[in-house]
Amino acid sequence: MSADLQSSYDRVATDYAEQFRDELDRKPFDRKMLDWLAEKVGGAGVICDMGCGPGQVARYLHGRGVEACGVDLSPAMVRQAQRLNPEIDFRQGDMLALSDTGDGAYGGMAAFYAIVHIPRPKLSQALREFARVLRPEGVLLLAFHIGREVKHLDEWWGKEVSVDFLFYETEEVKGQLTAAGFMLEEVIERDPYPEAVEYQSRRAYVFARKA
Repeated sequence: MSADLQSSYDRVATDYAEQFRDELDRKPFDRKMLDWLAEKVGGAGVICDMGCGPGQVARYLHGRGVEACGVDLSPAMVRQAQRLNPEIDFRQGDMLALSDTGDGAYGGMAAFYAIVHIPRPKLSQALREFARVLRPEGVLLLAFHIGREVKHLDEWWGKEVSVDFLFYETEEVKGQLTAAGFMLEEVIERDPYPEAVEYQSRRAYVFARKA
């Protein structure tokens, strides 16, 4: 993954954690989707919070009695996640090449906006890597912003960054998931919560099971 992306998130990790550490408290639909993921996975292994940021998804799952872990590109963000959630294992990793993770390591994966920084030509690579680290019949919950636009940031919380946010069409992602070896189970879309809660974009949640 881009060195610029990693260093950008390293610079804003403290601010990001302060902003988003409790965001699920204001997102009942997202909590319901995570409950459903936990139900689908059952006791069939650890659920990985991929692109975990400050670990809010892993923390929610852990609070529901699920064995969870987290992976993020930014070492500084991993430190924030570990500080906020010392009882959960977090590690640094690049979702395009999860070299420290063995085949079939996870029973499930929550990838909430994890693909937002993946360039279109590399999306299939990321999804194949997700499939590799899931056990057979493991479940992926993939959430993303719907659209075609790319939004770029040069400044974030007063700090210099270089970050692109990519939106994806639902049919596009469905096709890529199928090609990567997943079976689609549910595809759900929702309108955004009020602006004070999140960015005003329509979102998709796709449940897919490794074939």
